[in-house]
Amino acid sequence: MITMMENLQHRGKDSAGVAVYGREGVQDDEYIIKIFTKDVVGALSKVSTALASAGADIRSIRINTLRGFGFDKYIVRIHKERLSDVVERINATGLAKVISIGKKMEIIKDIGLAEELEKNFKISEMIGTHGLGHVRFSTESGVDIFHAHPFQSLKYPDIALVHNGQITNYWKIREKLERTGVSFETENDSELIVHYVVEMINKGYSLEEILRNSVKELDGPFSYIISTSDSIGMVRDKLGLRPLLIFEGEKIKAAASEESALRIFGDSGRIRGLRPGEVVCWKRN
Repeated sequence: MITMMENLQHRGKDSAGVAVYGREGVQDDEYIIKIFTKDVVGALSKVSTALASAGADIRSIRINTLRGFGFDKYIVRIHKERLSDVVERINATGLAKVISIGKKMEIIKDIGLAEELEKNFKISEMIGTHGLGHVRFSTESGVDIFHAHPFQSLKYPDIALVHNGQITNYWKIREKLERTGVSFETENDSELIVHYVVEMINKGYSLEEILRNSVKELDGPFSYIISTSDSIGMVRDKLGLRPLLIFEGEKIKAAASEESALRIFGDSGRIRGLRPGEVVCWKRN
């Protein structure tokens, strides 16, 4: 994934990130919580207190300090119904903020280049079944870890999204989602799409149905890729204004916004571009 991202680095140098789905995951009642923490006295204690007050039992902690901040990985035991409370209590500390929650997935993202992400977090040493990667050039929103891709709705574990383009009816869709109780952390179009997908999942729609519906409801030039614990789906806008290509081989499948990222797989499969409005879904065996 890092090699693919490096081949696309010219598209954006503001930030880089990945979502990786581990082969085994955690126990049934456990979750992986990635937390961005200020490296100051008392910060870890406040996070631990926040977790305990939400009913979480900390099973393990892995600390990774960089530039005065912690990119920390917690494995906690907690009921799924309390996850929103966990996020609220951690974020309320003022010293920490949740990056991602998953049973198999963890998101690693930061400002800077893909090679820096690899150097600081050793992405290539992670073992997983599938994942997403993204390099970003900011056009309309901030440059920091929380505007970097992949995006996740923290109310639904193990779903991540990367996106290219703009949603021109952003405010119309956002207001519709907010009326259902969805809260936004940014004004980034990508966050809007992942909340949209999660709301549709909660209504019982399949991933393919959701992607097809998004082609009809979302306006503007866009393509996006979304991942779940066992699937990856992707879509290109109905006018085909943003590129998206796929590679399909016997042992591997991949997608990217440029052919150069897919050429690393050689001649072991076929590369083609998605047609305008086309939806593709891959399910892990």
